[in-house]
This record gives sequence, structure tokens and C-alpha cells, in this order.
Amino acid sequence: MKIIHRYILKDFFRYLVLCLSVLVFIYIIINLFDNLGKFLAKNAQFNDIIIYYLYLTPSYLVLLIPVASIMAIFFVFGMMTKHKELIAVKTSGCNVNNLFIVILIAGCIISAFSFAFQETVGVWAQARMYEHKQVKIDKRPRRSETRRRNFFYYGENHWVYFIRMYDSTIKQMTEVILWQISQDNRIIKRLDAEHAVYKDSAWHFSVVTARDFDKLGNETIHEYDRLIITALSEKPDDFLRRTKPLEEMNFSEITNFIRKRSRAGQDVAEEKVELNYRFSYPIITIIVLLITLPLSVVLKRGGIAIGLGISIVIAFLYWGMIQTCRAYGVAGVMNPIIAAWLPNIIFATVGVFMIFKVPR
Repeated sequence: MKIIHRYILKDFFRYLVLCLSVLVFIYIIINLFDNLGKFLAKNAQFNDIIIYYLYLTPSYLVLLIPVASIMAIFFVFGMMTKHKELIAVKTSGCNVNNLFIVILIAGCIISAFSFAFQETVGVWAQARMYEHKQVKIDKRPRRSETRRRNFFYYGENHWVYFIRMYDSTIKQMTEVILWQISQDNRIIKRLDAEHAVYKDSAWHFSVVTARDFDKLGNETIHEYDRLIITALSEKPDDFLRRTKPLEEMNFSEITNFIRKRSRAGQDVAEEKVELNYRFSYPIITIIVLLITLPLSVVLKRGGIAIGLGISIVIAFLYWGMIQTCRAYGVAGVMNPIIAAWLPNIIFATVGVFMIFKVPR
């Protein structure tokens, strides 16, 4: 029995790598043809285009692992059916469930690898791809600005800034408003200042109006010509940092970003959907195996060709439901947790039902 397990696992991973490589190659070619005109219009160098797609490859790998897993299953059991090996396994008294368990364990390993790969290599590659595209493809200089205007900044210790103008060369904020948010999302302090300068490891504010709010909403106003706030942990360079897109953040960074924006009373539906999606997407590999395994052992003639067709149908249905639920979650129509996990719940239910119905 162990020999059969090793044989199936070897073939499964061999076909998985093959299918994944082909799918990633197809995706890259389609993307290349779609953007070739833009690359040529910007006089992008051939080697810069290659590097761009190398940085893009990790995200494609994570995206396509579930589809490649479906295809690999149909290849493995399709070949076994074609060569009568599956019949031999069944007649020898081997329960098909034992074969399924081995593949599902492999699916769990693939899911864990997919999550770890996305949270390390994936987010790193996305950040490098953005920078490479900006500098080498779009021919825009690296961000080196010294001034910013009219922006919010979500700081540590529940502080939120609105800065009319910031000049890093003199480490000065002009027309700045600060709010301090309590644990229960109440504004407990507001500071309005004409200027703020960073020196001696602290922010020095000029012409300050400070308002303190109690739990009943009553305010106490104080006026200061000069005010030093050592509780602010933000340094001058922090205000020039580019806010990462969600795809460049790992799950801990997204969690921290949600916490900061929530304290400021901002809508974080999109971020919550993305955070839950980071955990739900790797599980898809296990779920599609639950659906695919019963189908792969009942297909007879033309099993591989039919299996590939079924792979495409399952992938489109699954992906369509994922994108639909994500859209509803981002719009606030659906709870972020439900939006990220509902497709998995539905397809997992179908997969478990099919597993129990498959002929032994």
C-alpha cells in the first residue's frame, strides 16, 4: 500500500509542477501581449520587461496553484484509469478512501506552503515589481519628494494627523490637526496648531488650541504659544513613506493598518475582506481536491480530456463566486468574514458530499 501511495504522490507532484508551469507561462504570455503596446510606447528595455514578469511570477504561482492541483488530479487518476491500474487497486482490496487521504494530506501541505509563500516572497515581489515598473517601465523617478500637502497620517498610540503642508528639509508641519482616539473609538483630544517642528527628539508645536473631551462630550479648551508633545512616536521621515497597497502588505501589516484606520473612524471593509481572503484562499486547494477526487475516479473514456474541461469549469465558477463575494464585502453589503469564506463553505460542502457518494 505504501508503494501505491508513493507512486500516486510522485505523479501528483510531478503533474502539479508541470501544470503550474504551463499555466503561469500562459498567464504571462497573455499579460505580455495585452501590455506590449504600453511597453513599446514607453521604450521599455527587453531585460526590464523580463525582470518585471519575474517579480510578477510569485503572485501568479499562488493564484494558479488550485487550478494546477485540479488538473494534476485528473492526469494522475486519468492515466491510472487508462492503464487499468485503478481497477487493479480496487480489486486488490484497497479502499479508494486511502488514496484520497494521501492526496488531501498533500493538499494541506500545499495550502500551508501557499500561505507562507504569499506572506513572504509574494508581498516582497509585489513591492519590488511596483518599484521596478515605476522606474524602469514607466520611466518615473524614485519617490524622493521632500514636501507633501493635504494628507492624513495614522500614527501610533491612537494619534491621527491631518497636515496641510509638510517639509522634510526643515522637519516642519504647517497647519496641523491631531486627534487622539480612545479604545472605544471616541475622540478624547484634539490639537490645532499653526506649526510643528521636530527637534531634540520631540515635536514642538506653535500657537496651539487644545481641546479635551470627556465621556459626555464636554470639552475643555486650552491655548498655548508653545507646546512640546513627547508622546508622539512619529519621526520626520515617517510622513514621507509611501502607503503600501494591500497586495504589498503581509497579514500582520494589514491587521495593524486596520487597527489604525478603525481608530480614526475610517471605513475598513476592503482591508478586512483582504485580511480574511489571505487565510481563505490557500484553503481552496484542499477544497478543490475534495471536489475533484471523486470525479477523477469515475470518469472512463476520455477521462483526461473531460477532466481538463471540468477543471476549467470548476475554476471559473469558484473564481466567479470569490470575486462576487469580495465585491459585496468591499461595498459593505456583506460581512467581510462571510465575503471571504462563503465560497469556500459552499464548495467544501459540495466536495464532502461528493466524497461520500463516490463508489468505493
